[in-house]
This record gives sequence, C-alpha cells and structure tokens, in this order.
Amino acid sequence: MALGKERLVLQSKTMLNELMHSPFKIFFRAYNWEPVGIMTKREHKYDPGWGGMRIWATGLTLDGKKFTEQLDRKNRRTGELEDLVQMETDMLLVTARSSQDPDDENEDNFQYFVGPHQANRSKDMEDRIKERDRIIHDMEKKIMESERLRDFYQRESESYGNEIRMLKTRVGFVSEKLADSEQQTDHYRTLVKVTQISNLGREGALDEQMTGARTRGSFQAKDSADVIVEAAGKQKAAQKQMSSMGVGATSAEFATKSDLRDMEGKIDKLLDTMAKIPAQMPQQLPERKKSPIGQKIPGKPQDLPEE
Repeated sequence: MALGKERLVLQSKTMLNELMHSPFKIFFRAYNWEPVGIMTKREHKYDPGWGGMRIWATGLTLDGKKFTEQLDRKNRRTGELEDLVQMETDMLLVTARSSQDPDDENEDNFQYFVGPHQANRSKDMEDRIKERDRIIHDMEKKIMESERLRDFYQRESESYGNEIRMLKTRVGFVSEKLADSEQQTDHYRTLVKVTQISNLGREGALDEQMTGARTRGSFQAKDSADVIVEAAGKQKAAQKQMSSMGVGATSAEFATKSDLRDMEGKIDKLLDTMAKIPAQMPQQLPERKKSPIGQKIPGKPQDLPEE
C-alpha cells in the first residue's frame, strides 16, 4: 500500500514536470476552483455578432470528453471585449466563466479573481471601512451619551427653572408684605407723633394747672389780713424803691387819706378776684374782714390832711 502511494507520487511528479514543459495546461474555473480538464490549445475564431476575433480554449475533460469554451466576454456596459483569464502559469489556467454557457449577459455565470494590487487596495479599503465603522460606532456611543446628558441637564434646567419661578413668587410675596409693613410703620410713626404731641399738650396743661394750683393754694392758705399785710409790704417796698429813685412817691410821714383809700380799693379788687377761684377749686376763701384803715385809731389824730 505504501509502495503504491509512493509510486503515485512519483508518477504525479513526473507528469507535472512534463506538463510544465508542454503546451498543455490544467483548466480551472474560478468558482470553487473547479477543475475542468486539460486545455490542449488556444484558438482565435471570428465572431460575426461581435464583428471581431475571439479566443477559444479547446481540450479534454477529466472524463475524456472534448470541450471548447470562450476565454473572453462581450461586456455590453463597457462596450469592450473582456478577458476572462484570471490566472495563468506554466501549468494551469483559471477562467472567470463558471460554466460552458456562452451567454455573456448572465452575471451569475462569472466569478472574478482580484489581482494582487487590487486585492491590497481592496483590503486597504476594507480596513478603512471597518475603521470608519468603528469610529462611527464610537461616535454613536458618544452621541447617545451626549443625548443622555442633554436630557439630564434639560431635566435639571427645568427643575431649576421651577425653583427660580417659585423663588420669584416668594420674593414678590415678601416684597408686598414688606411694602405693607413699611406703610404700617409709617402709620404707626404718625400715630406715635400725634400721641407725643397730645401728651406734650397734656403735660403743658398739667404744668399750667399745677402752677395755678400752687398759686391758688397759697392764696387759699392765707386769710385776708395776711394778704393785706403782704400786699402792703410789697407796696411799701415798691414805694421805697421809687422814693430812692426820686420818682416822687409818698412816704409814710406824708400819706394821705386818698392814698389809703386807693390802697383799700386795690386790696378789695384783689379779694374780689380771689373770690371767683372757688368756682374751679372746692375750697372757699376766708371771709373778708373789714379793713381797719377806715376805722379810727385811738391816740392818733383822726383827720389827715387832704391830698
């Protein structure tokens, strides 16, 4: 068994070496790397529908049947004759046609390989797309987070707005209360001033009443004789002062009856004035005694010289 495998490997090696140095090639399809057979030659045939020469592959399938297949395609969109050979070496050839169907308009009948440089570009573009997808994904996450924060701050702003409106309402209420309090304060200040003025008037009236009461009390405490004596003393002192000033007032040695009558009249007038005081005060003045001036004084001359 082992010798059979070794013989097969050696035969395959020999055949491949001979195939590499021969004009024959192993014919593959790009779709699933399906082996078709051995291509024996490449032919150029005229295509009247296209109006030009086309390339055909001719060979034997793996089961020994002959096949012929076009190695190009009429691309109606580009208007060009498109080569279907995707890879070719000394030993194999790969075509983009997926079957022997000659229909060039059937897109499903073609499977293309990407060249090395195009594959690198495609890989670079794929990496860029993935990178951009990752960046977009990160940005979407950031946008979602920003939206979440926006909603949060919006709710906080609305809450603060409600609190500010409540505080403004309270400030307005307190301002109104303060204005009312200031008006009440001004009113109370006015009342205090009015009360002070009234109290000052009452105090002044009481002071005047106390002063009058002291005067009335002093008069009421004296009898008429004391009043006469006090008045006579004051008149004598006044006359003495006037005599010292040379006004010509009468002295005791030169008093006349008319002087005494005038003095008696003044005293009577004073007593009449004081007699009206009991209308305001409960006490009564003592009974007025008759002035001794009009009586005769024994041991003295009764007739005084007339003025």
